[in-house]
Amino acid sequence: MKHLFPTSKTQNATSAQAPTKMETMQDVRDYIAANGPAYLLAALDRLHSRALFGASLKTLKIADFDPTFPKSVRGIHPRPDLPQDLEAYKRTRSDCRRAIAFATGAAAAKQELRARQDGWADLLAAAKLHSTNGGAIHPNALSPFATFADIARRGGLEPWDLAAPGATDRIEDVLQAKTEREVVRRAQKTLNAFRYLPELGALLPTEPVPVQPSLRDLDALPAHVDEVALAMIKKASTTRDRTTGKDAVRVGKQARDRYRAALRHHLRALPHCKPHRDPDPLIDYPIPLTDLNAVNDVEGLFSVDHLCASLRRTAEVEHLPGTLSQTSAYAYYNNILVVLGHNGLLDDETAEIIKSSEFYQQGKELANGMRPATARWCQNLIADPTKERRFRNLHRLMMRDAEKILADAKGREMTRTEIERVRALGTCAATSAIEWAGAPIRMANCLGLRLHGSRKNFFKPGQKGSTYEFFLPKEETKAGEEVAPIELNADLHGSEVLDWYIETIRPLFPHADDSIYLFPAVESPGPLNKNTFDGWFQRASGEVGLHMTFHKWRHGYATILLDQDWANLKVAADMLGNTMAVCERNYIWINKKKLHKDGQRMMVKRSHEKDAEVTGVRA
Repeated sequence: MKHLFPTSKTQNATSAQAPTKMETMQDVRDYIAANGPAYLLAALDRLHSRALFGASLKTLKIADFDPTFPKSVRGIHPRPDLPQDLEAYKRTRSDCRRAIAFATGAAAAKQELRARQDGWADLLAAAKLHSTNGGAIHPNALSPFATFADIARRGGLEPWDLAAPGATDRIEDVLQAKTEREVVRRAQKTLNAFRYLPELGALLPTEPVPVQPSLRDLDALPAHVDEVALAMIKKASTTRDRTTGKDAVRVGKQARDRYRAALRHHLRALPHCKPHRDPDPLIDYPIPLTDLNAVNDVEGLFSVDHLCASLRRTAEVEHLPGTLSQTSAYAYYNNILVVLGHNGLLDDETAEIIKSSEFYQQGKELANGMRPATARWCQNLIADPTKERRFRNLHRLMMRDAEKILADAKGREMTRTEIERVRALGTCAATSAIEWAGAPIRMANCLGLRLHGSRKNFFKPGQKGSTYEFFLPKEETKAGEEVAPIELNADLHGSEVLDWYIETIRPLFPHADDSIYLFPAVESPGPLNKNTFDGWFQRASGEVGLHMTFHKWRHGYATILLDQDWANLKVAADMLGNTMAVCERNYIWINKKKLHKDGQRMMVKRSHEKDAEVTGVRA
């Protein structure tokens, strides 16, 4: 059994003194290397190799550990860019936190607290008294009591302090794992249930012990923020009856509930929004919000900068389970605009900025069927054999354009501009190869494919089969279901482009050797930024005569598949990761076109048959 705390060598006599200068995770590792235990040293090494991608532990300050590696909330991986699934991430984080506790002396302080004869020792003894020989307290309740005692001691609280002002905040501040919250809540409820026992009641406050908020309650908006949001919803939902002078409800309860959900989504998203890394000042988030409790101007949280930031955040996590789909996001932000309009808080420029967002427009397409402009683009694609041929060979055409630059630079060093252009073209060629020869997966999933690490999901020929293969784990798909392994079809020329990309293009990225990703970022070992990539893709596709975004690529793929045979509807839905209803709504025009042609052919056939009856000549 793995012990949470080290054995005699570290427990003994405070003999293992923490380093005089304890600032970085390297200091922590040095201490654990000298004093043990080994499992914590292994966790720190995993942190170094996987979570920091080999960067020195000196680069991570102890004070920055928690913000850099936050707790998981609601089962969502807080760092999906790391080569660890959620459970492995939680274990590594927990072990590293223990290592910090040992190295800084916090663990020794905890042991000292446990040994202390304080109010908690008396309370635990009283609880044990009433849990034996058929006592009122079930023996299983003792474990939560013991854990709660440790947590309360960590926060400097005695049992009689549990109802004091700020007690729940102090407990909140010292919670270290998601599981601790439910243990604390269970213990607090049990204490209230058995406070009538004299031995327990003598140690508890006279009033009931406040119960720690659940995660759902913790996610609630501050009261003053929610109050303003509700007032905005009321104003948007009512109208003044000019004959009676009274307010009359203009919309039903369902609409009001939708307004409320939309506004709350936006407000809750704001603390998670970060300043944008793109140098374009038009999409910067200059004054990020960190604490909703400190906000005085709640209506100001619906300014264009805040709206754009929360919409970007919604788009960034859209492919993850438990988040808004594009369809829902479109409905939410549309409702937000409605509420703002009725409250006099929406100007034409802000409305235009939100409505022109590509993510918003894509959601509108999915909700209402394809936009006329997109439908025309798809119609032109299958109507023009040259365009369709370019579409089918997009990966090879982009590879050709990159090869021209490489050939021109043969025998000399490429300029910075040439390197940047080759990287862009090569990346677009490789992603197009995956989409065409593999499956038309979402951009976030494509850019998140991993070549290395424990969460590796992209395999070279010979590693699992004879060709390239990839899969999508359930925590990275919208449906929350794993996408079975997909092999690149050799007849669609995907493998040759991937061979070239991995051998020639990927090494041109500065952090290629350190990155676990098939498509590394330019300035870090992390994944390539979606905005950067989509800019590359629009330029590269335009240069070969197909002006489009990466999202439009998926539309083109489905159009070709369904134009081949409308019976492919289920296949198209599965490959796009959509439902058949969504696919049918988006591409019904393809089937209508075929139905019209079938009707025309039937009329031609009938005309010939009737003419033959009149003339006596068989058609």
